Order: sequence, then C-alpha cells, then structure tokens
Amino acid sequence: MLSKVSLLCLATASLGLGARVAPRGDAPAYPYDPNTSKYCDYWVDITSANTKCSSLPGQWGISLADFLRWNPSLAPDCSALTVGQSYCVETYGEPSPTDGGPSGSPTPTGPGNGITTPQPTQPSMVDNCDAFYFVQTDDSCDAIAASHGITLNQFLTWNPKAGPTCTGLWASTYACVSVIDNGGATTTTTAKPTTTAPGNGISTPQPTQPSMVDNCDAFYFVQADDSCDTIAASHGISLQQFITWNPKAGATCTGLWANAYACVSIIGQSPGSTTTTTAKPTTTTPGNGISTPQPTQPSMVANCDAFYFVQADDSCDTIAASHGITLQQFITWNPKAGATCTGLWANAYACVSIVGQAPVTTTTTTAKTTTTTAGNGISTPQPTQPSMVANCDLFYFVKADDSCDGIAASHGITVQQFTTWNPKAGATCTGLWANAYACISIVGHTPGKPSTTTTLKTTTTTKGNGISTPTPTQPGMVGNCKKFYLVKSGDTCAAIASQFKVTVANLISWNTGAGSSCNLWATTYACVGV
Repeated sequence: MLSKVSLLCLATASLGLGARVAPRGDAPAYPYDPNTSKYCDYWVDITSANTKCSSLPGQWGISLADFLRWNPSLAPDCSALTVGQSYCVETYGEPSPTDGGPSGSPTPTGPGNGITTPQPTQPSMVDNCDAFYFVQTDDSCDAIAASHGITLNQFLTWNPKAGPTCTGLWASTYACVSVIDNGGATTTTTAKPTTTAPGNGISTPQPTQPSMVDNCDAFYFVQADDSCDTIAASHGISLQQFITWNPKAGATCTGLWANAYACVSIIGQSPGSTTTTTAKPTTTTPGNGISTPQPTQPSMVANCDAFYFVQADDSCDTIAASHGITLQQFITWNPKAGATCTGLWANAYACVSIVGQAPVTTTTTTAKTTTTTAGNGISTPQPTQPSMVANCDLFYFVKADDSCDGIAASHGITVQQFTTWNPKAGATCTGLWANAYACISIVGHTPGKPSTTTTLKTTTTTKGNGISTPTPTQPGMVGNCKKFYLVKSGDTCAAIASQFKVTVANLISWNTGAGSSCNLWATTYACVGV
C-alpha cells in the first residue's frame, strides 16, 4: 500500500502568521545526505543555527519518526542538524513503514535460534531479543519498562536509539522487552546493588541516573512527577548540588530519569534540612564586604550587591520591573537565564544590582527619553527592544501577551516591516521583549490602517480576461488567478490550502512573495485558484 505523506502545516499557531521557520521547496538548495529517502519530494533548507531540530517535525506537520527515517544523518535525539544542508520534510509514493508489520511475515532474530521477530522494529534493536512490544503513540520508555517488569536501563540498552530521554522511540514499531537468558522480571527494589567505588563500603541500587557521580552515599528513587528542585529541597541540598551530582539531569532538569536512582549526598557531605534563609553566605569577591546567599544562578556576575530569591512562577521581566532595572541588565548579570529566560533557576538567588549601580523604580510614563539620532528631533522612550533601528519615529510599549503579528496589524504595518525594525524579535517573535518599546514606524514611512474588503477597489487580473482582482493583493501574486481569499490575522497556509482543496505548494507558487515558508500577509488577498 502506497501513501503520500501530505505536508500541510507550515507553521503552528504559536509561531504567529508572520513566522518564518526555514526556507523550503521541491528541490534542495543545499547539499543533503545521499541516504536521504529516495521518495522525498519537498525539502527544508537550514539557514540558521537557531533552528531546533526537535521543533521541525511539528512545524512541518510530520512525525519525528518520519523525519528521522527520511534523514538518516540525524541522531535519534534529533541532534546533528547542520546549517547549510537540506533535509526531507515530505515524501510521495513511500511504502508505509507498517507494511508487513504485525501481520507480516516475521524474520528470525538470529540464524538458528528459533525466535521470530515481528516487523518493523526499533532502529538498532539488539539481535538476541526474545519478547517484543508494539509501541503506541502515547507510550513512554519508563511505562513500557515498568509494565514488562524490566528496568529503564535494560529497555534503553536493548533499544539504544530510543535515547536517554526516550525522544528517539518510534511509535507503531516493535521494541525489545526481553533478551535470551534474561532472568525474567526485575524491579529496582529487588535489584542487586553494586559498590559505588571498590572498597568504600557503600552499595548503589540500580538503575541510576546516567553519569551520576561515583562517590555518592545517599540515593533517591525518582518518581514520574518529581522535579530537581523539589528533590533537592526535600533532602536539604541546593539545586546546584543536585545537578552537579546528577549532571545528565541538566540545568533545566529535562534530562532527569523517572524510575531511576539519583544521588542526594556524597561522601564527606552531610545532607540536612536547610533553607535559603539559613544558608551560610559567602563573599562575592574577597574583601568587598558583600555576602552572597546560596545557591545562586549559574555564572552570576561576581560584583553583585543585591539579590532576589527566584520563585517557581517568576519571569525575568517581572523580576527586573519589580527591582527598577531593565530586562537587559538582569540578563547581563544572570547570563545563564538566556535571552528568553528559559535558563532561569527557581529556588536560587539572582543578581538584581551590581556595585556602583543604584536600582530605582521606573515606569514607562516617567522614563527619561533619549534622542534616536543626534539632531533629528525624535526622542526615544526607554527601554527599547535590543538592536532596534536608529531611525525610528514611532514607538509601542510591548505588553507580556503581545505578539509580533498582532502589533503589526494594529499599527497598519506588515510583520516583515516590524521584524526588520526590531530584528532581535526574530523570525518566530521569540526574542520580543515585554515591557520595552518597539519601533512601529521609521522616518519617511507613514503607517496606516489596514484596508477593508468593503471599500476595496478592484482591478483586472489580465486585460480582457473578465476576472476582477480585489486589492490589496499578496506581493508576487500570479497574473492568471481566478479565485481569491482575504487572509485573516490568525490564518495559516495549511488551513487555507485545506479550505480550498489545494496544496501548500500551490499557494506558494501562486503567491510567490510569500516565499518558501509561506509568509502570507494578513488583510491582503491571496490567490487560491488559477
């Protein structure tokens, strides 16, 4: 049975109408893996190092399993995405990966061992497997392991491409849940412990977190809904200590394994019930007289003289605003928080002032303005979006729930104009700062209200063809269009294509100014039929 993997979704609603993911087309613009699926008929060209491999399948409306199968150069965890290469995001005529599956003819696991293996199987599955499980869409590695009486470590050993975080597990594919000579069901409570280090007299229960330190002397069995900060707090240690002893958990705790033991104490350290209020402070810089409470944000500046204990629901912009500093100052002093604040640690101190800087409470209504360009007579309110253009003559104070396309539409400009004047907002608008001014007009540009369909003046598409074309139209629209659609602010190319029973590729070819990522303008007519 042949199936066409139809690719309709070019951008999710969360990206906004004007979001650009990466150029794509029916021919690759860059080199590609020669082992890429021979059935590929549409490609994405990676032009930016900011493109996240793990987000591509959702953005192009395909599954991670399909994306990895079509592009074998990618690792099971979707790493190794390379700028300047093209990757397959749609195939045509590809045999279904489940053909010959559960009801198909099985093949022997190994010559002469008498065990048959159903197809298809997880990539790189061990060849001495004697029991199998057909993975469902919503399955997880730890749940499969628990239901078959094996450890997560065993499951990942027998199905290595699933990866430590289980992101490489394929749905609708058989996984190994037992191997020849495996002694049957085991649990962590009955697992035979091993010695942490020869001769230290401390036994380590199994399985453990990957790369856990080898001088651990106290352990905790992680539950499915545990978090790093709650485990640390309940054992009287800092979050920084927990991550140091269990490094694969990562700074954001996304690598923490459920149903595996984590280290909560090491030899020479006595865990106890502690809180940040009783933590012994240390000196920021010897001799400066300023004590620093612990734990702190990673890579926090060394000349900090005022601190704030971050709560679980805090955000960088709210902390900055409440302490009378700019978001840019906060991120400069706490760099690991990152531009989007995803690296901010809860239950750890952040710097909100440095030596020589006196924080003050400011509001946008009383902010001191500066001149955009000396002598042009235009004053710029502060703070502004980073790298905002210097010839701006009109500003908008961004609120927490604003989006690039919403701001652009409400000020009669295009998303492309907005992101050109505020470049750090980025193609997907993830770099837009709240509580900072954005540019919505530049010198020489007159923003206006978007046109409405009731007052549109029509013109003829091709002289004498009898078909009238409403305006305004998408840039680069073909001259032989016979059917039109007024694009609304929340529309996506996939939805429009589905509504008019055409393909996204059709939309792009009839509205060439939209580009390979189908960036259609709102409140503008698009061609949906020729």
